[in-house]
Amino acid sequence: MSIPLSIPLGTEDRAILDLECTTVVGHVLHAAMLVGPPVTAAGMRARIAERLPAAPELRYRLDESDGEPVWVPDAQLDLAEHVVDAPGGPYDHAGLCALVAERFAEHLDRSRPLWSMDVAPLAGGGTALLWRVHHALADGATMTRLSHTVLYDEEPPAAAGHAATIRADHERRRAHLAGVIAREFTVGRAHSPFDGEISTRRGVAFVDTDLAALHAAARSVGATVNDAFLAVLAGGLRRWIDHHAGTVTDLRVRVPVSLPREDPSAGNRDSAFDLPLPVHVTDPLERLRAVHELTTARKDARDAALLDDLLHHLADVSPPLRRVCDRLRATARAFTVSVSDVPGPREPVAVLGRRVRATWPLAEIGFHHALRVTAASMVDVLSFGVTVDPGLVPDVDVLADGLGAEADLLVSAAQTSPASRSATSR
Repeated sequence: MSIPLSIPLGTEDRAILDLECTTVVGHVLHAAMLVGPPVTAAGMRARIAERLPAAPELRYRLDESDGEPVWVPDAQLDLAEHVVDAPGGPYDHAGLCALVAERFAEHLDRSRPLWSMDVAPLAGGGTALLWRVHHALADGATMTRLSHTVLYDEEPPAAAGHAATIRADHERRRAHLAGVIAREFTVGRAHSPFDGEISTRRGVAFVDTDLAALHAAARSVGATVNDAFLAVLAGGLRRWIDHHAGTVTDLRVRVPVSLPREDPSAGNRDSAFDLPLPVHVTDPLERLRAVHELTTARKDARDAALLDDLLHHLADVSPPLRRVCDRLRATARAFTVSVSDVPGPREPVAVLGRRVRATWPLAEIGFHHALRVTAASMVDVLSFGVTVDPGLVPDVDVLADGLGAEADLLVSAAQTSPASRSATSR
């Protein structure tokens, strides 16, 4: 597949680039956790070089020489500058989190294609592939596609057949970026537990949970696994607030929703709805039922689609009024925490013969929103990734441990509930 000489950046792409500053980076990070003998950067460079023709966007770099930025193919792409062995190691869990936090806070070099990968050996065996990609180039869904294309051992798509997928993915991602900008980065004037002026420092934490068990717990009360995710999050937030002797109140969470376009080849539009998480509810099953009632009401009322239509009409009729609405919706009073969930492979995958046991996701925090929670699935593992400004949200490990504990409590409560015992006896 031939690579275009240049690709103009869309309005949303440029806006994402413009948002970067001293305290805000523009990339996402996925850490692929591999089981088995250590992998080296040299081995990963060889794999990526072999698959690169099917992922031409990994060759794109920014060219701003004519004033208007465009993507251009980098004929001098040197994978040795992008895929490196992490210094030191092997890394235990705490050391790996420290490395991820340090890397995540670093801006990508705009003179090169906007991605990088650290290959980090793990204490006790295994390897973590820490892959950063700029949000103007890829979002979570694109990261999943690129992982299939250049990392996993399965046969990658043919380069020619992949062109349509890349075009559709590009259109979907541009629609998603508009929502990212509106939701995450407008400066808010109100206060929330995580509201404040963010710094350049980042704290991160990860926790793996049993996706199959969470599915079963959700089904036991007629809920979805996304409901279970939100119920676990509410419990984890309650534990963190308790730890800091705060007053437990319900917090508003913003949940992204993908809306189909009339033209399926153009991908999805991105919208969202806000929920008051029942943080005060201590019983895990009662909390799950409460979340399910809230999400069902939002879905039945088609809140996300109606809001999306309204904002698009406002943009046509009165762009200034649309901007006012976007600013109001992005304040800390409108929502407290933004969440996202990236579905991964349902069947086992491997990299260079090493099974991928989990994918740890991270997304950037925003102005006046110093906490971000992301989840990603890998077969039967659901991994939470938590990003914070540690000056505003201390003890990120307390939150991560709380998420793990609340997931276990929910699963246990579902297994021992009368409805579950009745179903088992039948």
